[in-house]
Amino acid sequence: MSVAIIGFGASELVKSSPRGIAAFALDAAVSALADAKLSRDDIDGYVGAPFATNASSPHAEGGDEISLKTVAGLMGLKLSWGADLYRRYPTDMVASAANALIAGSSRFVLGLRAMYALPGGGYGTGAANDAFGAQQFTRPYGFDTLGARFASRSWAYMARHGLTRDDLFAIVDLSRRNAADNPEALWRDKPLERDAYMAARMIAEPHCLYDCDMPVCGAQAFVMCRGEDVPSGAAPAWVTGWSGFGKPEALWDMSGRSATDLTSAQLYDGFSSMVWEWLDGFGITEPGNAAAFIRDGHGARDGKLPINTFGGALGEGRMHGMGHLREAYLQATGRAGARQVRPGPTLAHVGPFDDSSFVLLEPDRPTRAQ
Repeated sequence: MSVAIIGFGASELVKSSPRGIAAFALDAAVSALADAKLSRDDIDGYVGAPFATNASSPHAEGGDEISLKTVAGLMGLKLSWGADLYRRYPTDMVASAANALIAGSSRFVLGLRAMYALPGGGYGTGAANDAFGAQQFTRPYGFDTLGARFASRSWAYMARHGLTRDDLFAIVDLSRRNAADNPEALWRDKPLERDAYMAARMIAEPHCLYDCDMPVCGAQAFVMCRGEDVPSGAAPAWVTGWSGFGKPEALWDMSGRSATDLTSAQLYDGFSSMVWEWLDGFGITEPGNAAAFIRDGHGARDGKLPINTFGGALGEGRMHGMGHLREAYLQATGRAGARQVRPGPTLAHVGPFDDSSFVLLEPDRPTRAQ
């Protein structure tokens, strides 16, 4: 049975706002329904990932998180199935919605992810350093704060392969250049010179300020359905595969594709060096060659495999992977405007090296059984 994303919507993305998270969530949901050619009465399924991931989050419902119960109440949704995924990503939301659709639990599923930077919050300065279980013996104090664990992994990769901060700058530079054609991007029309990058303050070495995505207030939403239920006038992107970091090759097993079939890849970049992980991990590059791939222009929109064509989180803002999924949808449906590359199998990846998930979107309805 085939399933598809049939519409996507977004609120504005801003650094701060007097409007609450619910207003942004409703903007995105209403926009997604309009894009999918549906009304709220058509929606009978919902999937969200409300968990606020920044270190200093108060995890306040209606503050920096918004749940299924709140969204359903505000929109008057009558749901036969719904789920909020704990500490999960938009790509997991797609997989959950796909499974619900295939099981017949719902006909039209709304997916929503909202982020909100509360006034006065210290995005990366939380003191949540308690460790439990095995982590109390293995995790250094403060290892989660300011992305330290990702920085240490970046150092190790750079040392193994003889890389420098110029290789990190190449990722940030690509993001800024791609963000120039993204109307939603916070960093649109704000190119970053190498000297300014090198002079920026360190956050967790080797990551400087510009290697970290910026927290935002905003929301994005999508609608999914089975193939036989695609509304007239909607633009379907067919979900042909999904998998998690424990068995990433399942993406190819399910879809019948391989990395060589990709026409673009939206790779999670909450910190710049994360892009290297899955260029190597998926065999797009030989181990250790990911930095050279970016530095030599192969990830540009006119390169071998365009990477983060919308500017990534480093260019658009921290939507915790929802922007990556949205761009994959737009690329697969040929609706990315000035950013459009050749439509074809498009990878959306969200999450860090030890907790990623993946979705493959395609412009054509699959002919093989999933």
